[in-house]
Formats: sequence, structure tokens, C-alpha cells
Amino acid sequence: MQTKEETMRSNNKLFISIIDNDEMVQSLLVKILNLMNIDHFEIYIKAYDDGVQFFESNNLEEAGEHLLILDGVMPNMDGIEILQKVKSTRSNVYVLMLSGRKSQSEIEKALKLGADDYVTKPFSIKELQARVLQIIQRMK
Repeated sequence: MQTKEETMRSNNKLFISIIDNDEMVQSLLVKILNLMNIDHFEIYIKAYDDGVQFFESNNLEEAGEHLLILDGVMPNMDGIEILQKVKSTRSNVYVLMLSGRKSQSEIEKALKLGADDYVTKPFSIKELQARVLQIIQRMK
């Protein structure tokens, strides 16, 4: 028999999908996220090279909360295209754009399309952690 806390944790799954074609960035983000102290969620982190690979995984079909960390510039399908596709069918998915695109028009476009936050590369690890935690707070 599960305790109340165990039941709560099993019902509170958080799937974090990193979609970035740079393996070094993927590896760094996985390490950063694994070091964070995220309460009230059972965390599952997966990295994908591009949007096509992400959508083929059917990860969004998993029951629980979803946070996508999207690179803005990728071959095949860029972050804005992924954002548009996700938000057109799943408005409850949280999205953090992590991009080398720094123009105000790109940032504004992403936010208008439903991104919850936008961080430019290069980024501060502490700032990224704070922004991720802020998004997760909205899920509770």
C-alpha cells in the first residue's frame, strides 16, 4: 500500500524534453536539471536532436506535466515550428526557449506563440535554473 506522499509523487510526473541538435548543450542541460532540487515531482529527462525525433517519440502522450526546452535554430524543424505545433494541440505544455536568436522580434514571436520564457545563449546556469524553477512553480 502506498503512502499519501508516494501516491502524490507517482501522480506528479514531470517530463522534461530537451530539443537541441548540439550534444554538448544536451549533456550540460541534463546535468544541470539532474542537480536541481525539484520537489513534488518524479522527474524524467530526455534529450532529442530535433523536433522530428521528439514528435516520433510520442513523449507528449505520457501522463503528467511537460516542460520543453527548445533550441531556436535546428535543422528540419526549428524551435518556433515545434512551439507552434505543440501549442496548436496541447496548450498545457510549458515551453522554455533556449536560443542563440537574440532579436527582439524573435523573442516577441516566441512569447506570442505561447513560450513561457525565453533565454538567450550563452546563458547563466543559475539564471536558467531559476527560470526553470519558476515555470515548475506554475505547474503546482
